[in-house]
Amino acid sequence: MPQEKAYIPLRKALKDYLKEQGTTLSDLLGLMDEEKKGLMEALRERVQLTEQQSRLLEQTCSSRDLNLLLFVAQAFYIINPSGMYKGMVIEPTREEVMLGEKISYEGCRAILKALYPSV
Repeated sequence: MPQEKAYIPLRKALKDYLKEQGTTLSDLLGLMDEEKKGLMEALRERVQLTEQQSRLLEQTCSSRDLNLLLFVAQAFYIINPSGMYKGMVIEPTREEVMLGEKISYEGCRAILKALYPSV
């Protein structure tokens, strides 16, 4: 009988990762680009966005949110083809977030919703 897969919410995986690295979210985000223009360029390299979707993200997200999205997209999805963290499947899953080699717009929304459940 196949073994049941264990899942880990993205938010929990991020907290554990930061704790393991001996850093805080504030420290991490403090090292990243504050300017939205640079952030959006970095996101467009990693996310399949139309101009309208790009403007919407830029208007609705703070620089902090965009930096966190960029970090999480890169660390947990783009360079992690297994979609796993410590043997558990990250939720939202890689299949829900990725579109080929890039993150989809819907994937961005799923990541943001997982990181900010109250939004």
